[in-house]
Amino acid sequence: MWETVADDGLFPVLDLAGLDSIELTESVVSATKWTYIIDYRNRCAVLDDAGYPKKTHTYPEYLVQTALKILNTERFRYVLYGSEIGVERSEWYGWEDVEIKRDIEEALMAHVEIQRAEVRSIQRLKQEMLLSISLIGLAGNAELEESVVT
Repeated sequence: MWETVADDGLFPVLDLAGLDSIELTESVVSATKWTYIIDYRNRCAVLDDAGYPKKTHTYPEYLVQTALKILNTERFRYVLYGSEIGVERSEWYGWEDVEIKRDIEEALMAHVEIQRAEVRSIQRLKQEMLLSISLIGLAGNAELEESVVT
């Protein structure tokens, strides 16, 4: 697939003639989906011993990473994601817990893989919130315990 490097030496010239079609993520079987593992507190990819980005290996790991991406993305801030991805975390400071719970659950359930999300508890600790969330996905379930900065 990587034939040569372009004249400027920065980008490879790709031969895509051998590709019949591009598979959309929606057509991938849910149980086989994966994503990269991100350390959202330090804002970087988690690397394996060889220095390569780690991938999720199980569907529950995939669900947790998907939920973390949504919880750490400010809604309406990134045009790439549209209005479905993210929460209104910048507004949480003045909100009641019931409003935050609704925002989180709606944002999580907007994702195609998440059928149900239930915020089981919210505990405020200074400028952080400790969240306990139950996720029901198309191919499995997961529990998420996470501290997010507000």
